Amino acid sequence: MKRHRVMMAIGGMHGGGSERQLVLLLKHLDRSRFEPHLYLVYRTGPLLEQIPDDVQIHSFDQRVTQSRFYLPGLMHQRRVNDYARCLQENQIDVSYDRTFLMTLISAAGAQKVGVPNVSTVVTNPEIGFAPVAGRFQWFKRRLLHRLYNRSFRVLAVSNGARESAIRFYGIQPDRIVTHYNGVDLDAIDKAAQTPLDNEWWNLSHDQDGRPVFRIVSAGRLNHEKGFHVLIEAVHDLCQKLPQVAFRLAILGDGPHRESLQFLIRRLSLQNRMGQQDVVRLVGFQTNAPAWYRSANAFVLASLMEGMPNVLLEAMACGTPVISTDCQSGPAEILQNGEYGTLVPVNDAASISRAVESIVLQPESARSLASAAQNFARTRWSIRAAAEQLEHHLEEAAASHKRQ
Repeated sequence: MKRHRVMMAIGGMHGGGSERQLVLLLKHLDRSRFEPHLYLVYRTGPLLEQIPDDVQIHSFDQRVTQSRFYLPGLMHQRRVNDYARCLQENQIDVSYDRTFLMTLISAAGAQKVGVPNVSTVVTNPEIGFAPVAGRFQWFKRRLLHRLYNRSFRVLAVSNGARESAIRFYGIQPDRIVTHYNGVDLDAIDKAAQTPLDNEWWNLSHDQDGRPVFRIVSAGRLNHEKGFHVLIEAVHDLCQKLPQVAFRLAILGDGPHRESLQFLIRRLSLQNRMGQQDVVRLVGFQTNAPAWYRSANAFVLASLMEGMPNVLLEAMACGTPVISTDCQSGPAEILQNGEYGTLVPVNDAASISRAVESIVLQPESARSLASAAQNFARTRWSIRAAAEQLEHHLEEAAASHKRQ
């Protein structure tokens, strides 16, 4: 049986949730039925080394010589044209993309040459579109309305994201379906067992004899992830519970590193001697589950989300979780608070109270975390997510062959 050639497309391979989910899908796509390719705008990012060896990588920045001239829309059109050429050169049967910025390129290129495309909406666009869309937002929104409604199928990572996309982009309801993310449980277990060589994190008591309580969070260091709110919450905890030595490790990199570091210093959460630091930005970590499993609590402080992979991974590690109740994603994962604590968005005091509850009632927190772990492992496997995607891709490829 001839395999379907699928081009999976995204901007770059940085450490965000969409990129990590794409890596998992590339790893778990059934090779007896699919031949996966990867198209990037920029061949950069720490996740490049995790791309399976059998996946051919195509990137705009290596395929196309940079133009000396700049005109509004010229670069976009060059990317669309190159994506269309790449599909034809590699005889691709179906195009798949994640993030609306990539949809603007890949869906346009695929539709230009008659290759069916499947696009994924990864966040709630009513609040997630404006912060990252850049210039000409009204035009991009109008273009996405057309591209999504001409796609073979649109996937949304949560029911909330689907409903928002229907309202915001005007997508025909029968064209968009919910397709949840998945987590690689085997990889999580393996990474979680990796020893952490970090004395600051590993100490059970600080130099004053206070018990250490470890809080972990992860994501791209930008405003939307709400790390500034979490840092303020930890500052509040230090004032309320001086008998506890709090540690907050934030995993990830991004444009707000300097501003977050400034906030940490301003709130006196960093000691020049190092050992007494309360908050550290530890950068991108390939063994993130080891941090989750060794923590007393995982906190997702996002101002907006689609379907946060890090929350699923922390649950799968058996760590008590706290999450902001964004308009889509966390409430669906946590079943409206059945498997973790939901707090209001942009509310440091509520995060502080939720963490305090875990500090003061550890047995109750561990019991809830155990139930959450079982739920994550039975409901959110990457194999289930990959099988659902394979179904959508096969239907799209079949429609191409009928044309």
